[in-house]
Amino acid sequence: MYWINWSFMIGCAGKTFGSGDPTDLNTDLDETQIHQSCLDDDGLIVQTPNEDGYAQYLAQGFSRYTSIVSSNGGVIPLFAQDQVTDDQLIRARNILRFYLTDVPNSEWGSSKSIVADFMVANHAVLMMPNGTHEEGNEPRLNAQPLYEDETPVEGHTWFMNSDYEHRDAAFEEIFHLVHDTGIGTYVEGAYPEYQRQLKEEAVASIGDGRWGIPVDNGVTDWLDELEREDSLAQEYIASVIDSYYGLWGAFSEEPGGMWGIYIAKTRAEVQALDSGGEQLLLDFLPPLIHTEFRLHSDLETDFYMSFDETIPYTHRSQYFTALTLTGENPTGLFGNEHNNTLRGNRSNNIIDGVSGENTVIYCNNREEYTIEGVPDAFTISGAEGTDELRNIQWVHFASGKVSTGLLFEE
Repeated sequence: MYWINWSFMIGCAGKTFGSGDPTDLNTDLDETQIHQSCLDDDGLIVQTPNEDGYAQYLAQGFSRYTSIVSSNGGVIPLFAQDQVTDDQLIRARNILRFYLTDVPNSEWGSSKSIVADFMVANHAVLMMPNGTHEEGNEPRLNAQPLYEDETPVEGHTWFMNSDYEHRDAAFEEIFHLVHDTGIGTYVEGAYPEYQRQLKEEAVASIGDGRWGIPVDNGVTDWLDELEREDSLAQEYIASVIDSYYGLWGAFSEEPGGMWGIYIAKTRAEVQALDSGGEQLLLDFLPPLIHTEFRLHSDLETDFYMSFDETIPYTHRSQYFTALTLTGENPTGLFGNEHNNTLRGNRSNNIIDGVSGENTVIYCNNREEYTIEGVPDAFTISGAEGTDELRNIQWVHFASGKVSTGLLFEE
């Protein structure tokens, strides 16, 4: 059983300021994935300036930042200390984008711009400190923390090996920020009725044994602290989110998720054992993760998105829809049954959509590439190397999106 710092699992809010990078929040999933992918290659992360509002972060070593701009022009900033990689910071930003992307026809998620606007008004900030959290040594800033050692980038050894010594807390901590400052907990937010429902379900889940399971003596004290701070709802729904999106599927130390305090380990178990929690999640979030994950540049093996019980990380990647290879290793990228948006790196890659209706991204104009083969299996050669494409229905160049059938009629 891993030691758990229960008190650190409680979220906190942040402070913001000024203006940031002019990258608007776009709720069109397809265009967001494609244009954001090429944009992320350069200029999205900048040095923290030494001026009013920013100086307090710079003084505590948060030397880089990026941001999301809400529909009203306000800024939600994300700061990183020097040991946090650009990949980790971009990943955190993309997870925040995922949480703030509209979910059509959902009860509370169909207009996320309202949530983002409340986050701006409530001074939401994510800070990413170096290393591992140590109780009492947190940076003295009014911001939601997400530490370096709890942010495994897809394709990194921590992710590929499902290393729970470096367990992925990004989905939990970033949702705490959205929940506290956007949905609204201790400050006014967009959806007080949704917060009321989450709290009621959290209390009910403790009573019937779905959540708050006493796997060690610290859990009871932790729940008491959450109740005093009125944070039960935040921690309960974060546990549902982590299991629903596969983060605990490979954990073998305890039954259930979130170190064993939550009854469900996988999506199937959430559906069978906590249907109330699943419904509350789907009232705000989609079933699949429609944000781009950029695979770590050190990745040397093929990456798979279809679930395979012999490949532990696929507990998570089965719910991904957008992936990009980075670096220069000639690796393969294999999709799943969903509609995937995929992109290779600067080497020769095999990109196989497997199933669904799939799009491959290239960041230059169509005229800069050589295309050979037939629609079902062809190669594209250009500045990014030569890629072998299979089960791809669309190619999105900088000059526009073209069906693979039309590519071979030119």
